[in-house]
Amino acid sequence: MLEDSPSGDPVNGAVVAATAEFTVITPENGQALTNADGIATFQLQAGTVVGADTVTVTVESPAGPVTRNVGVQTDLAGLNLGFFDGTTFVNGQVGLSATSLAFGGSSVLRVAVVDESGQTAIGTEQVRLTSACSLSGQATFRPLGGAEAGTATLVIETIDGLASAEYLAGSCEGDDTITAELVGSDATATGTVTIAGRTANYIGFFSADPSEGEEGSGRTIIALRGTGGPGRPEVATVTFEVLESPVLLGEGDPGPGETGYLDNPDRVPLAGIEVQFSLTNGLGGITLLNTSGVTDANGLVDVEVRAGNVATSTLVVASFEATGSDGNTRPQEASSNQIVISTGLPDQNSISLSSEVFHVPRARDIDGINVTLTIRMADKFNNPVADGTSAVFTTEYGTIDSSCLTGVSNGARYQSVIGTDTPLRGTCSVLWTSQAPRFPVFNRDLVQTTEDDGSYLCSAHTGSFGPCPDDLGAIRGLRSTILVTAVGEESFIDANGNGLYDEGEAFENLPEAFIDKNEDGVYTPVEGPQCGPPSSTANCEAAGAEEEFVDFNQDGVYSLNVDPNTGEGVYNGSLCPQEGDGIFCSRDLLNVRTSTVLVLTAAAQNLQALAGKTPDDPRRATNTLQEGSTFEIYVADVYNNAPGAGTTLTFRADGDCRIVFPEDTEEYVVEVPDLNTARGAYTVPLRVNGTGDPSGGRVTLLATDPEGANPAPVRTFACSTVCSEREDPLDPSSACLEEL
Repeated sequence: MLEDSPSGDPVNGAVVAATAEFTVITPENGQALTNADGIATFQLQAGTVVGADTVTVTVESPAGPVTRNVGVQTDLAGLNLGFFDGTTFVNGQVGLSATSLAFGGSSVLRVAVVDESGQTAIGTEQVRLTSACSLSGQATFRPLGGAEAGTATLVIETIDGLASAEYLAGSCEGDDTITAELVGSDATATGTVTIAGRTANYIGFFSADPSEGEEGSGRTIIALRGTGGPGRPEVATVTFEVLESPVLLGEGDPGPGETGYLDNPDRVPLAGIEVQFSLTNGLGGITLLNTSGVTDANGLVDVEVRAGNVATSTLVVASFEATGSDGNTRPQEASSNQIVISTGLPDQNSISLSSEVFHVPRARDIDGINVTLTIRMADKFNNPVADGTSAVFTTEYGTIDSSCLTGVSNGARYQSVIGTDTPLRGTCSVLWTSQAPRFPVFNRDLVQTTEDDGSYLCSAHTGSFGPCPDDLGAIRGLRSTILVTAVGEESFIDANGNGLYDEGEAFENLPEAFIDKNEDGVYTPVEGPQCGPPSSTANCEAAGAEEEFVDFNQDGVYSLNVDPNTGEGVYNGSLCPQEGDGIFCSRDLLNVRTSTVLVLTAAAQNLQALAGKTPDDPRRATNTLQEGSTFEIYVADVYNNAPGAGTTLTFRADGDCRIVFPEDTEEYVVEVPDLNTARGAYTVPLRVNGTGDPSGGRVTLLATDPEGANPAPVRTFACSTVCSEREDPLDPSSACLEEL
């Protein structure tokens, strides 16, 4: 309302302007006239930003502009906060894994944000968590799975409308109300936990068998029902402890389940206490073999969990009636570690082999060069395979540790040379070492080289010898195929999501594993050579003639794993249902496998180089660098393998010749990267110009092994001017290029 001061009469027809940063104001121009009562009317609408905003109103008066500010708040509309109990949304409540806690206990809380139609909110929302005890410094919240002490207030973000966190009771006792607030909205949800007093009885998770090993995630993995075997039990034993009060551990003190914990003088166990057990998830038929138990003299009580037939995870909740300091009883609960149900068997599409280096420096010339290779395996559900899964290695050239055990131990030589640390779940490492053999037993004379032996053919240039950036074909020298196998199962597409193989579902049929020496993807002695160009059929067959297979079924012949009458295979694996075994699938396991290639590269002094390919002549091969043209310099050993990873190549110009590309310099240095399993020479682009008469200069290529001190000369290239029409390129005295 606008008044005329000092009379106090309303001012009619005055222009009032209103502005805001986020709020939408109507009229659109933000101006309105006062009426006879001195009132100007604006309509405010929420903008796209949630939160507080200031509306500034201004009117001109004879004494100057008069301004007033009004605060407004924009909130989210139509969103509700609660949790899902199964598939039912419970509005206004926080989901809690346990509501009756021991002193110092914890509970996992869950919240969900849904829209007006009851669907989980799309995008990310923020939820603020507090409680009476957390605000007084007694309790805390932390992200689920975190190890930190927690904070009094925690803001968590939803993913597809869902979010979780952990409530830590700390020193809080009695009832504590947890409040969840949807940031930017007035939607809230609450939940109450009851925390036993300091003198109340206590129940806590003690241990689980099997355990996750050294990874430290606290999980237990058991095999799907009907898929178990050595190292892959289908039943887990979970142990809880009941004490007079929780044990306050000092730094370095052993914790529950660790050696020495039972001897802690502050630990007072309670024997003869009946404990009830339940599961947080029974999907796929997960069952408890006992739903209750009685604590022993150490206050320990066990429950056995049997896997179902669907990959999932669950927790065991243990509870009993505890006596508080007031003499009243109240339920106490504790949750186990996470129990994961999976196959634990490697499947074919979840096995990979990596090497710390593929182009192994100096391995052609020196014995004892070590390379670490690491195998990683997961099961059908891409969970790490069971600890103790054996990976078996074979190498074409050099030597290699015979095996390693995932999550348990690396190869024997690896442990001797590198260390005895326990590998992570699903992984283990072995050591490959350079030594004889380095060539095939037979047909060594067919190994392709860069020499002018009548069989040399490089598609990249017209030269009759020298390094070639392309594959020279079989038999390829000093390329060692490494094969790793493990007992596992074939991969299939679970079209209906029931966790089992069903008749008609697509699967990958696997023949017996073999070491693929000619790198054509098939076992050559049975399926024939399939190298393709540039390998000739005869050379491909010769390269594969020494291939050996792993006779998994021990029948003495290579098996394609198909019905000899129909040529069709069936799915092999633990997820073949019992009713389908021998009919449309087989529960028999087989070897999963993968392989890689290590290239035994030459030392620096045994490298070669050739200049070729300019924009004007893409198939040139020459010893001379013509000014103004960009050449490709090919560097390789006599078997056309690129230099080892980390080899330093130095191009040094002198006389009137100067390198102008890739850098304008008299000395260009490049470090050869690890080229993985690539075939062919390493290529370096180079262009020179003359400062006077470039034909009086040259470029010398030097190579230095990784960690080497003395560069070795590889080749010297003459520099030349552009040929004139009068010069004869075949005249030795000409300044034209000297072609190979």
